[in-house]
Amino acid sequence: MKSTCNFKAGNQLCIAVSIAIIVFAATLQRREQFALAFSQQKSNRPIRCLKGSASSPLNPSSSSSSSQLWVANSNETAETTTTSTKRHTKSSNKNAKHKKSKKYNPNNSKNYKFNKKNTMGFNAAKLFNSQLTKCNTVSELLTSFMEQTSSKGGALDNGKGGSEGPEALATSSATHLAGAQKVNSVNFSTCLHRLARFASSNSNLYNSNNNSNEGDERKQVLSDPRFAMLVCSMAEMAADCNPSLTVGEGKALVDQWKVEDALLDSNLDLGVEMEMADDVLSDIVGVSSDDGGDKTKKSNDSTNSVLQGGNNIGERKAALANKIMKQLAAPTRKNVFSSRECSNVCWALAKLRMAPPSHAFALGRVVDAEDSNSEERNFSSVAEMSLDVLSSSLQVRMQLLEEARKRRMGGENAGGGSAWIPELSRLAGKVLDLIAVQIIQEYGSRNNNADDDNIDESNRKAAVFNPQEMASVLWAFAKAKRADDALFSAVAEELMRQTAYELKSGGGQGPKPQELSNTIWAFATAGIRGDTQVALVKFMADALDEGEGQFFGFDFKPQELANSAWALATLHSKRTNQNDDSGPTELTEMEATEDDGVVRILRWVARTMKRRVEDFKPQELSNTVWAFATIGFGYDESCGTNAHNDYVHVASDSPLEDKELVFETLETIADSALPRLERFKAQELNNLAWGFARLGHRTEKAEKLFEGVAKQLKQRIHQFKPQDVGTTLWSFSTAEYFDLDAFRTGASRLNFQHIRSFKPQEMSNTVWALATAGFTPKYIHAFDTTLVPATQRPPLNDIKKDPITECFAAVAGEAMRRPLDFKDQELKDILWSFSKIGVRHPALFQRIAEHIVGNNGRGFSSFSSQGLGNTLWSFAKQGQLSLDVIELLGDSAKAVSTGRLAVYETSCLDIGEKLLKQLFAMAAEAGLSMNLDRFKTQDISNTCWAYATLGLLHSGFFNNVESQVISRIGSVPSKSRQIFRGQEMANILWSFATLNAQPQPAMVDALASYIAAGCRGKNGPDEHSVSRLFKRQELANIAWSCAVLGRYPKELMNILYTGIVGTRNDPQEMKQIFDDEGLQKSSIMTLYYVQVAADVEAPQLKLKLPNGFPNGWCDDGEGHSVGISSKGDESDLAQVSSSMLTLTVSKLQRDVSKTFDRLGFENEMEHVIDTNEIKDEYGIQLPKTPQEFLSIDIANVEQRVGIEVDGPGHFVRLIDSKDRGDNRVNGPTLLKHRLLTHLGWDIIHLPYWEYQSLGGGEEEKKAYCQSLLNQSDRYSGV
Repeated sequence: MKSTCNFKAGNQLCIAVSIAIIVFAATLQRREQFALAFSQQKSNRPIRCLKGSASSPLNPSSSSSSSQLWVANSNETAETTTTSTKRHTKSSNKNAKHKKSKKYNPNNSKNYKFNKKNTMGFNAAKLFNSQLTKCNTVSELLTSFMEQTSSKGGALDNGKGGSEGPEALATSSATHLAGAQKVNSVNFSTCLHRLARFASSNSNLYNSNNNSNEGDERKQVLSDPRFAMLVCSMAEMAADCNPSLTVGEGKALVDQWKVEDALLDSNLDLGVEMEMADDVLSDIVGVSSDDGGDKTKKSNDSTNSVLQGGNNIGERKAALANKIMKQLAAPTRKNVFSSRECSNVCWALAKLRMAPPSHAFALGRVVDAEDSNSEERNFSSVAEMSLDVLSSSLQVRMQLLEEARKRRMGGENAGGGSAWIPELSRLAGKVLDLIAVQIIQEYGSRNNNADDDNIDESNRKAAVFNPQEMASVLWAFAKAKRADDALFSAVAEELMRQTAYELKSGGGQGPKPQELSNTIWAFATAGIRGDTQVALVKFMADALDEGEGQFFGFDFKPQELANSAWALATLHSKRTNQNDDSGPTELTEMEATEDDGVVRILRWVARTMKRRVEDFKPQELSNTVWAFATIGFGYDESCGTNAHNDYVHVASDSPLEDKELVFETLETIADSALPRLERFKAQELNNLAWGFARLGHRTEKAEKLFEGVAKQLKQRIHQFKPQDVGTTLWSFSTAEYFDLDAFRTGASRLNFQHIRSFKPQEMSNTVWALATAGFTPKYIHAFDTTLVPATQRPPLNDIKKDPITECFAAVAGEAMRRPLDFKDQELKDILWSFSKIGVRHPALFQRIAEHIVGNNGRGFSSFSSQGLGNTLWSFAKQGQLSLDVIELLGDSAKAVSTGRLAVYETSCLDIGEKLLKQLFAMAAEAGLSMNLDRFKTQDISNTCWAYATLGLLHSGFFNNVESQVISRIGSVPSKSRQIFRGQEMANILWSFATLNAQPQPAMVDALASYIAAGCRGKNGPDEHSVSRLFKRQELANIAWSCAVLGRYPKELMNILYTGIVGTRNDPQEMKQIFDDEGLQKSSIMTLYYVQVAADVEAPQLKLKLPNGFPNGWCDDGEGHSVGISSKGDESDLAQVSSSMLTLTVSKLQRDVSKTFDRLGFENEMEHVIDTNEIKDEYGIQLPKTPQEFLSIDIANVEQRVGIEVDGPGHFVRLIDSKDRGDNRVNGPTLLKHRLLTHLGWDIIHLPYWEYQSLGGGEEEKKAYCQSLLNQSDRYSGV
């Protein structure tokens, strides 16, 4: 018989032979399709069926009363057969009668023990197995299998010791189930094992004459119909099918089971198919399906959810399955897989990546009706699972037959199809599930009845799997992603039971280190945590301690140590509370046990690495370092933390010793790895650098290692995957290794052309690293469409010439295009990076603001406290950066304001005032809802600073911050660790003062006491002790805040002056102590304000600035006197990063002055008060060097009446829901007006909105201004 098949994979002639065999199978059997009309009439609902039954793709037009299918024949193209229900039932009863003598109970778990005996003659099986081991290609092996299982192949055991029978020529794997008595379980195991090895090899082992590309072997194997026949036959044997049954007989019995089983269900849709998962399954096997069926058909992905009907239904279903299986099962149980063969089959299916993962195709498990799990395919018995396996196998066979029919007929639909692949993939999953359930049943009862104290030799020998096989099975299920706790717990507990006996008896026959390592690796890969996993960790730790680092006298190989370390770290990092913002919590007993075991094992790993580091391959070195870093084993806390380096460390009972051990180990690794970095893959270099950076290892050897990694990055950049690029640059920044060329090389990968190949985390890591390292884009104002004219922004071609600019541009573009793909932290890191590096990008920030709080926005509910604080900080910083742009561009900047008002107005122009207020209001509410107890002090500090910078006050949030500060400081023992850093305290106080948030005196007093305690030296506070906690800018801001709030704690104020100007009037000494270039200009002006306020309001403190101040104290480096020559108004004098501002006269101010002129109020605009005037007239302690630092908008000098025209920059905006839209005078304005009053001026306040509301009427303006003058007690009129 000839065939013109033209398969794309494999040797065409061999495949044609296999298709011919399939076609020939049809001529040997009249396949019958069972009619389902009766059951449909009874239930009035869809009948449980496979594609090969009532809705078979072999005949999509089949009716409910009869079914037609194509049967290929050697003499005719096809014939149609119609089979009645009566005829089918008669045939089924005949088969049942024929098998009546079998003694078999499917519910008896003993029937499912794996047995090495087989119905095939031992010599014939051994001979065929020898033949299989000599096959050198996939095609040779599949051809050998098809020949052996053809009608002319092999020989049967005739029961009399002979190897051949008269019926040998009448059977084949195409016509009969389970290999047609031509192969046994050993042969199946060998076939699959070798195929898996071939498919995973790097060389082309499919066909010696095949020129397919490297890596195609697996696809070719899975798409070969001969392989499908092999898997079907294996699955049928695993399901305990009688190999003497024909395919037609087996199908008739399965169809009978489906109909009768469906009648037991009255309320459930029992479709077996998973049409909606076909695409996923096709991806898994690596070949797209050509199935032309209805892809929109929806069916239940739980094949056997019938148990939801209660115990009676479950028992009836089990009885039905047992009845059918009695007719299907082999006469003896000798053809079922042995433990070794079973583990090999599992290993091969996993290695071929053939079975779908459990998230795409639910696990099948035998459960009681009341324990039914909607996430699983629930079965009433193993027999029912076996029938389900056979059902899938028959469906694959029918699809193969249909494909053969199409190819023989030719035409448009002929050739190249692989419609069976999705169902073949599900079949593999079902086989694994069947094996898993058998193991669970066997070991579940064994472990429940185990008595470790009384285990004896007979119990040990009763083990079904040996340790190697158990480890192999767990590896396979983890690799196939079809694992669950029940299976892993059962096997691991048996492994520990057997091993405990061996350790106790001293027999030395227990598992080798590899098996223990593979087991813990499997748990980690499967993501299974729980009591058994913790027990396994403790078991391994105890065994290593008892064996002094050995296991049954064997040393662990480097790969086994590395895999164990990787697994321990992976499992530990999956704890549910690892990323909880609530702070450290007390470990549970199970967590404490796990931590103890993990630490003890990692100590042995580290000790071994120190001794045998040269034996470790690059991957083993990098994986081990990664493991240490992931759980912080031996972490050096002295290096501090940052946004990416704050994580829960594994608890240790000897942290100092572990730190020393890991330090020495890392030094050894650095020495060993450096000369062989060229042999490291990109991911291994990445993991190595990441581990050193995250562990905080900062030594000369580590520096050289980073230098070597950077060299490899620059030389092999195109070998680095997107994840490797982002994480490697992150590592460099975290370790403070700043190689500009390396960063530019890494950034060059994130260009417009390739950016979409990067995941959000990879993008955020890269820009975060660049910003942290301080590598600024060449075109820093390229994206500022708000302030920078288009003519001064670079064209796209120029942006592409600078890799760092293009990197930031490309990342911003992706974040704006698909923000939903980014996690909260990733968005936060991108925004933070732009603001940190000083790059304004209004479009990006406006898009992300809309994404968070716009219509259908994601909101802040899922943000961490750090994410919330850093996001708000980034938005506020964007506004503050406008001051730099305005100063740089001058008149060409598209700005309408200067000073503090410019910050707020620019932010409104960037994203819109309504959206800005909504963003900060919702953030405050989210912070309150997540409870500020969970906020770290830095998060509180950053959040407060952001509100103050933009002049937005949420009273409820700041009231809670106040309570938090008082509570946290009050709960800290005097000798406890530092809670607040200097910058955090300065920012919090500055924010309250700037917003005029009016905190209770208790908050200022609490911070004062805390600062005093932190600045005490041996002889009390001095310059050196203060410098350990604060920078001088921070001290100046605290002093200014105290002046605004009117609180001057004596000890605190003395500390502040000691830290700012010292006690010896030596500016050079202070520069050395604080490691700065002097005081910033804003600090100079701040101190004048503080000095005047303190001298008037707290004269008892006797605070005094040095003589000659500010000469020599300014950071201009020249020691010259600093006058008011920079820009802005007094509102900015206390802002950390703002510049001093020139006095300007606004249009509103001029109009107001003219109106007062018309009333006869003589005035001058911007009247300046200098230090000499204050010193001479009021006796205030100020340096002799004259400085002009106070001004009045409109002043009548003779009568000492001043009018302050308070524009928008003098107010904060309240955004609480109860008072949103209201304004309040801000802190700088409040202090200035108070100082002017102390200096004898009668200050009249003119809010801008009141004057603007008058319109243009002169009389209304005059009347309004006159009413203000009437309020003055000092003004006597004209």
